[in-house]
Amino acid sequence: MASRYRWILLPDPDRDFPHRRTDWWRVAVALVVALVVAGGLVFQQPLRRAFTCGWFDGSAWSAAGECVGLSDGSYDYGLDRFAAALHVIEQQNGAAADKCDPQGTAVTVGVLLTLTDRNAGGRALHELEGMAAGQRHANDTGCLHPMRLVVANVGAYGPDNEAVEVARELADDPAVVAVAGLGLSQQKSAEVADLLAGAKIPMVADLITAEGFDQNGSRDDQPDFRACDPDITYPRGVGRDYFYRVAYRNAVQIEQLAAVLPGRPDFIMVPTGGSDPYPCTALPVMQRRFGGKITEVKFDADEASTVPLTAQRVCGTAKDVEVLYIARGSDLARFLFSLDEAFLGGRCAATSVTVVSTSDGLRVRSPEDTAMLEDLRLRALRSPSFADGRIRLVSTLVSGADRFRGDNPGFRDLEAAFTGAGFDAAHLDDGWAVNGYDAVTTVSAALRTLPSAKPVQRSQVNTAISGFSSSGQAVVGAGGPITFDNSGNRADAGPPVVRVCPLRPAAGDQAARTPTVLVRPGVPPNC
Repeated sequence: MASRYRWILLPDPDRDFPHRRTDWWRVAVALVVALVVAGGLVFQQPLRRAFTCGWFDGSAWSAAGECVGLSDGSYDYGLDRFAAALHVIEQQNGAAADKCDPQGTAVTVGVLLTLTDRNAGGRALHELEGMAAGQRHANDTGCLHPMRLVVANVGAYGPDNEAVEVARELADDPAVVAVAGLGLSQQKSAEVADLLAGAKIPMVADLITAEGFDQNGSRDDQPDFRACDPDITYPRGVGRDYFYRVAYRNAVQIEQLAAVLPGRPDFIMVPTGGSDPYPCTALPVMQRRFGGKITEVKFDADEASTVPLTAQRVCGTAKDVEVLYIARGSDLARFLFSLDEAFLGGRCAATSVTVVSTSDGLRVRSPEDTAMLEDLRLRALRSPSFADGRIRLVSTLVSGADRFRGDNPGFRDLEAAFTGAGFDAAHLDDGWAVNGYDAVTTVSAALRTLPSAKPVQRSQVNTAISGFSSSGQAVVGAGGPITFDNSGNRADAGPPVVRVCPLRPAAGDQAARTPTVLVRPGVPPNC
């Protein structure tokens, strides 16, 4: 019997029997398959987003095995520990106009952060809570423009360029008038800042401290980027004309440390490699400020077993030893614990070891989000050598304050908003909540200068923020008054230096907290 088809698909027109509609089924199936394939290619990203994170909400998607993107608080990225804070933001978004001027035009502020990067740890939750508290305070009695937040999670700075893609989602939303947060001191953060500046969106960074991450590449600090990766862009500056930061940059922190710690340190502990801007830009500044040629003790941040080896090196000197710690706080507890083991085992010739750190050292005041790191943290802060003072930890307060100290009345506002939102006051100790609050509060202060009945433009917010340049026009921040120089850096004298004291036992239903005492020149900082 002759085939009814030519070329497998098309019905044969020369057949002498009648054509039936079923003769065309092969053609129909082929067309459907072709359309599906073509549609999949054209709509690849929307389809990927629809079937991964957010369930048909195109604002969140999967990248490097985790969910990233935007949320108004109703979506928690599959991260249970952030669900309560995000729910608070969702509720506050819904009630944003309750206490504001009835004629006030609403605004949307993006809070861009990493919820999962290893260099953030448990502090990421505190940062988000601080931002939520900033929104709560902004929308309190007397506000002119109801503020709604959209949370932009960039994930763990993975290989898929997700940080920039998430920032592009914010930039493409015409309702977003400003962005707070910006993530960590990373090359991707520099790319994010430049993208947002291209969209003329003002940014207030809360945690970025590395040299280069301001509008002129930290030119006044005379940074040295030779130890960093060769393909970095931040030496040229970031977010030109639109970037500000409430965190104190590394050079200012190092100056504060040098002012209260006389003498020459014995060692600088630093990770190998130049991919991390935080240590690679701080190391040359630290060497220069303390006289140069300080012995560098290196470890591999990707190999935990190398940290105890640095403790052995430090313990080989029979005197009071001072170690400058220029590394991420994720490795600090292991270093402190290794020193204690050496003291207890009789393997440490040093009479005492003082570890001096820039801002990330205060990570040890924050509960970790992994059991192994939390166990190390508790062991270090409760160890006999730390308790009796043979091991001491000194660090800068990158937020400017960890409690009300008299010259920062804004801390009372933070405490009221923070606890009013249902958050644990112990989460204020490490400074990330304070900085998150101050970043959002800076945007809020700018909004309060703008007419209530007119739509808010991004350029207006940027001009208002740049005007916070003198003591008479300072933002009332929880960490103290906030002003900016022409490069977008925080412009006041600098942060206090504190000694971190042993961890207090928990009292009743309150979490255990790690206290601090101020370090002043010539005055022993006794816990």
